[in-house]
Amino acid sequence: SGIFNLIGEGNTTGAESRIDRLKAVIEAGMELLEAAKGPGLNLLNITVNTGMVIALATALRQYVGYLVEEAMRDGDTPEASRAWAAVAVAMIGPALTLMGAIRREFSGEASWKSRVACLCMASAVMGSALGAVLTGAASKLFPAMTGSVVYITARAVAQSFFPLKDNAGPANLAATGVTAAAYGAGQFALAELGKAMPLSGPARAAEGLGYDFGADAIQAGLNALGMVADVATLIACKSWHVLSPQRGLDSVFSDPESLQQMALEVRAGVQWPTRTQLADAFVNVAGARISFGHAVSMFVAVVTALLSDQVGEGTQGHLINGCFAVMVALLYFPLIFANLKQTNNTYALQETTTS
Repeated sequence: SGIFNLIGEGNTTGAESRIDRLKAVIEAGMELLEAAKGPGLNLLNITVNTGMVIALATALRQYVGYLVEEAMRDGDTPEASRAWAAVAVAMIGPALTLMGAIRREFSGEASWKSRVACLCMASAVMGSALGAVLTGAASKLFPAMTGSVVYITARAVAQSFFPLKDNAGPANLAATGVTAAAYGAGQFALAELGKAMPLSGPARAAEGLGYDFGADAIQAGLNALGMVADVATLIACKSWHVLSPQRGLDSVFSDPESLQQMALEVRAGVQWPTRTQLADAFVNVAGARISFGHAVSMFVAVVTALLSDQVGEGTQGHLINGCFAVMVALLYFPLIFANLKQTNNTYALQETTTS
């Protein structure tokens, strides 16, 4: 009987050991879920807010661009008129950027970074516009540039009432540099992928094809994907102490260790915007975004015109997308810093501003 008791005790001990191991696995899994809950919730807020806004605004941009291109084709608009119309639309961004810079000066929010960024952005638009006129590319850009203005306006409306806020603090040079490189690489990949997709928006109308909502939806999805990745990358870089070591040192908090452990929080909200918030959205932020979009569009058109007879079609496409990626990465710096306000660096939830 002693042997059987020993066997019974061994079985009990083995069963208890298996139960303990199972409990340990479950507890470890719960700890992982708890640790992932914060980042997961942040990513969910970014995806829902940014993804929905960008997808809807892009679909509207493509539709408006299609209608404008179709109307100009039906009206047989002269190329000279198209070119000057494109140049006129291109000046909207610099005009709004100038108004935003004046607002910041009077409100005491201007910094040397925002001043230099506004000057760089305006110079990029002017230079690209001159190049587009000299190469004859400007005559093809008016529909797309008009759609871009509608796109930015729709974003401003949506994000004024449904802002995305984070407590990551302001952007610095290192965080912006890493994000710019990632943004350029992502846009290059999306541009390469886009070559395999059906034509949409004004490009479809230029080929005499009928409107296709499905093609616009694909473009909207790709653009939303790129913007979600951009927003998530910028916020992550701003909150990472390696890239933002100065975070919180001059804030209202006095304990650096507590600041270092402060959890990143990104939340989508609903608000009734004030007049100041509307002015920020429709003048400061919209001006920089419109300038960014138009400068890139005209630069790519100039590159396309210059390469049209120089290289083969396949190589040309890769070169154009490469130049596009480099341009968006370079202009990402003035885009971010043009809207950077002089603050006291108190890291409550602040509205997220990206490309």
